[in-house]
Amino acid sequence: MNEKQTIEAETAEAFLHLYNTEKGSSFRIVRYGDSPDIECEDGNRRKLNLEITLTEDRQRDIQALVGRSDDRNLDALRKHVKDVRAGRADPLERVSSLDGNVACSLTVRLRSKFKKRYGGHTALVIRDSSGLDWDWEIELPKFRAKFALEMHPFDEGVWIVNLSKDRLFRLL
Repeated sequence: MNEKQTIEAETAEAFLHLYNTEKGSSFRIVRYGDSPDIECEDGNRRKLNLEITLTEDRQRDIQALVGRSDDRNLDALRKHVKDVRAGRADPLERVSSLDGNVACSLTVRLRSKFKKRYGGHTALVIRDSSGLDWDWEIELPKFRAKFALEMHPFDEGVWIVNLSKDRLFRLL
């Protein structure tokens, strides 16, 4: 598997564990694809397709998550603090806010995904790659209100798996 497929598989496994626990179901991965990314089936041969995407607070966050960028490591933070103290950097440049840049980035990503068609029995699974393990429960009402009148192709819902992959939030 390439890096993209590995991320999708890890995300799908985390989602299915949480989803199956919450719903009392037994879905498992049966095939890796491209659109949708993952095909699942339960013991009764019911289908569940997963389209996977990730959040990104700022550019290079996803690369940092997979180890292809040092943008979020301690040395980068130290350099930023040093640059701020010397007046060469904006102190807010590396700050993320769930109801600010994080929500904005996710809104753009969702609107892009909503334009495509993936077929029936499909859920959009968003893996949070933020540097912080956000409590998405705070933002859910705002997202639901924002997208209340928008059509989307995900008849099985839009879900967020948190950074530590131990909580599942139904966005839509």
